[in-house]
Amino acid sequence: MSPIPASQAATAHSKIQLLDGKLHVFRRPATKFWWCGFHRNGVYIRTSTKCSELDAAVEAAKAWYFRKQGELEAGAPIAPRHTTFAHYAKLALLDYERLAEMGQRSPHYVQGLKEILNNQLLEFFGPYPITSVNQSLWHRYLQQHLLPRKVSAATIHAYLNGVRIVFRRAKLRGELENTPIFLSEHKPSAKATPRTWFQPEQYVQLYRATRKNISLLKDTRWHTAAMELHDYVLFVANSGLRVGEARNVRFCDVKFDKERTQTGKTLPILIIQNIKGKRGTGACKTFYGAARPFQRIIERRGLKDKWQSSEEKIFEHYHRDMFNTVLNRCGLKQTTDRPPLRRDLMSLRHTYICFRLMAGAGIWDIAANCRTSVAMIENHYARWLNPLLANINTASLKRFGTEEA
Repeated sequence: MSPIPASQAATAHSKIQLLDGKLHVFRRPATKFWWCGFHRNGVYIRTSTKCSELDAAVEAAKAWYFRKQGELEAGAPIAPRHTTFAHYAKLALLDYERLAEMGQRSPHYVQGLKEILNNQLLEFFGPYPITSVNQSLWHRYLQQHLLPRKVSAATIHAYLNGVRIVFRRAKLRGELENTPIFLSEHKPSAKATPRTWFQPEQYVQLYRATRKNISLLKDTRWHTAAMELHDYVLFVANSGLRVGEARNVRFCDVKFDKERTQTGKTLPILIIQNIKGKRGTGACKTFYGAARPFQRIIERRGLKDKWQSSEEKIFEHYHRDMFNTVLNRCGLKQTTDRPPLRRDLMSLRHTYICFRLMAGAGIWDIAANCRTSVAMIENHYARWLNPLLANINTASLKRFGTEEA
């Protein structure tokens, strides 16, 4: 007797059994596509055939079944979807998106985390039960996928941090009691390291280069972004804001003030409040060089009479790529250290801190104004400054009131 065609069998059974009952083909309510699945070690593995015609779905199901069996024999993980790393990663991203909406996380950071998880980590870790993701599996991923590509230490750290975040959010939600400890061969962030900054003559070279960049892009669609970059450099280097903090500052968070210098001259400064970033919400008082670029931004945006009530962000663009182009063009992308260190947008904040240290400002005052700790200033800035640049002798005279013996 010839076998009954699948199209006829579907009229008698809601689920069709193939391959002696090892493979099932079925269609869910309110969907036009047929699905297929099979049992393996107590787990039901299923997928959509993407076929609306039953005969085509049967052929697609058989091809998927044999391919899947080969993957399982080769060691592919088996786990119910609600126990996989991919499931917990999805929940972690939802948590971070909610935190970004509440202003507790940078949207740019959340977007970067989403790209790391979706484009890199889930392809390898996604199918595994989260309880089987440990140091051994991370080491295998490192050896097979990262080291052959010769990715940087910073990229490896970012990927490992993505794995840790998934576990941390699952533990905070109460879904996991214990989380594995992931070790890294690279130096911990707590180790004292120098920060890349621009020395006084380099800082002059930098803002001249950003000014020249405006002329180079005069007749292009990037002209406005080039003008904003020039003001961004001056604004951040005179305020010490972090990259995320600078992107979150609104016009209504800033007000003008005046301060008398040591020479008796009165110059305008800015008071910035509601600074949202790494350390929550804070405030700072800028150096004298931040007032003029802020005034230019107000005029360029057409907010001359209403900027104090405007909730628009001061900076419309993320200037990383253009800033790197300017640094490479003027030869400031790398420092003269051995080995050379790379500068980026955070180097502007580092420049502000180093300039204030060189001027003899107190570490406690700098730490408070920059929303960081005294230990951070001491370990990552003060101890690495060239003594020839620091105003040590003058600062000592001011502190102790002594004269040369």
